[in-house]
Amino acid sequence: MDLDTTVRTTCNRDCPDACGIVATVRDGRVVKLAGDPDHPVTRGFLCWRTNHFLGMQYGPDRVTTPLRRGPDGVHRPISWDDALDFVAARLLAIRAESGPAAIFHYRSGGSLGLTKPLVDWFFELFGPVTTKRGDICSGAAEAAQEADFGVCDSSDLSDLNNARHIILWGKNVHVSSPHTIPVLRDAQAGGTRLAMVDPVHHKGADLCERFWQPRPGGDYALAMAIARLLFERGAPSPRAASLCDNLDQFRALAFSDSVDGWCARADVPPAAAADLADRLAAGPTAILVGWGMGRRANGGVIVRALDALSAISGNLGVPGGGVSYYYRRRASVDTSFIRGAAA
Repeated sequence: MDLDTTVRTTCNRDCPDACGIVATVRDGRVVKLAGDPDHPVTRGFLCWRTNHFLGMQYGPDRVTTPLRRGPDGVHRPISWDDALDFVAARLLAIRAESGPAAIFHYRSGGSLGLTKPLVDWFFELFGPVTTKRGDICSGAAEAAQEADFGVCDSSDLSDLNNARHIILWGKNVHVSSPHTIPVLRDAQAGGTRLAMVDPVHHKGADLCERFWQPRPGGDYALAMAIARLLFERGAPSPRAASLCDNLDQFRALAFSDSVDGWCARADVPPAAAADLADRLAAGPTAILVGWGMGRRANGGVIVRALDALSAISGNLGVPGGGVSYYYRRRASVDTSFIRGAAA
């Protein structure tokens, strides 16, 4: 009878939770996955995708060998040696005929395992080849926060327990950050109040005492209405002048329309701006921004407006405050040997 072995590992999916996994291995085969109960974020449970991963791993329809397309357009299985030889020959031929820049290396997320940077390193040594700039997923919002703060990174989840208010702005925690939910509930138990801003009504509203629903893309106008109210009430932090460049110009921009006018553009009642301004002024207030925000045509501008709200209301650099968008999940791993990694 085979004996089961328990192995602790880490989920490498494109997700900020970086969950601890307890894998049960039998005869070299993983037969069960469970959340690590000792992991401070995972808390013993995994998301739906990872819970169902083994069904995909061992599914009968999974492609387990390389496929090469023949002259008739049909893909047929070939061995790994043949596949690697074919790819190597083509890469060498293209480099010899046209130079390495003729080869375009593109990769994205899906998996955030450390083999991804190693692939970058390979193509860097082989070329340098042509690579992409920017990002179709989170690039606009990352660039926005880097312009505002110098780095795009989020506060530790445990810091939410220091917040008086938390605003889920375009963030569906049930879908994209399920392990944030217990932290939010812990914060609520300690007196933290939650509000949600989202064009879509989803289950996250059940966590919050207030839900405001702007039209898609109306987030910027709502943010400007809030900014005007903060200025009108004299709520900007005394630290705002030292934290912000172009504060007077931002004030002028906020006053370029009335609160009612901005809210009409956002398709929300003026009470929405008043409620959110109250929360920011009462601080410390944390804004958790959804990744979908950065995928709109004006996504970077929206994120910069939220950054500005946090800055002028005195919620930057204080426990329980700030604007969290992205997590630098490989920050503790040294990938400096890849010269192009930062790009």
